[in-house]
Amino acid sequence: MEKTTRPVQARSQKTRENLLKAALSMYEKKGYHKTTVDDIAAEAGVSTGIAYRYFRNKKDMFLSVISYGAENIERIAEIDNADIPVEITDIRQYLEAVLKSFEAFHIRYRDVHEELEGLQHTDEDVRKLYSEITDEKMKDVTSRLSAFLNNDTNIREKTYASIGIMEQHCHMMMNNALYGLDAGVMRELTVNAVMSILKGAECSDT
Repeated sequence: MEKTTRPVQARSQKTRENLLKAALSMYEKKGYHKTTVDDIAAEAGVSTGIAYRYFRNKKDMFLSVISYGAENIERIAEIDNADIPVEITDIRQYLEAVLKSFEAFHIRYRDVHEELEGLQHTDEDVRKLYSEITDEKMKDVTSRLSAFLNNDTNIREKTYASIGIMEQHCHMMMNNALYGLDAGVMRELTVNAVMSILKGAECSDT
């Protein structure tokens, strides 16, 4: 029985993950609102009935995709690629690489990102899940950044302020067709601003 159960469970997990990946792909192409469960099932190569075995409805699938995306954000955003130092000792190099990756991530998933931002204000389930994920991710970011700083005074507040600046940069780059800004210059200004917040006067010595 054990030998039979494990392969079935493994196939089930694989099917579910394929549906989540398919949903993410369809959201990228069409956005959340215009994507149907039929679209996602077809993209995953399964029947719509199979999709409903794993998810109660379209919203349940969307919430699962949010969780899946958060759990795999570094791979999806390609933060684990060759641009990120294996042993990070330079905070500026780290910030530049992460900012560039997240900028590309925002641009790639622009439509679904904007829909998610809107749903946070209109759907309590989405707002609650997004808040929980954000809180968990911020704890991780705070822990990582604290390794670069000589003291941890107001590190949580500094982290939130820094992420806010980087997020605003990504939003501007998503709509850069309207602004015509030099992306390289904007990245440098953004990283300088974050460095100033995180390290204060120390930045002048780097």
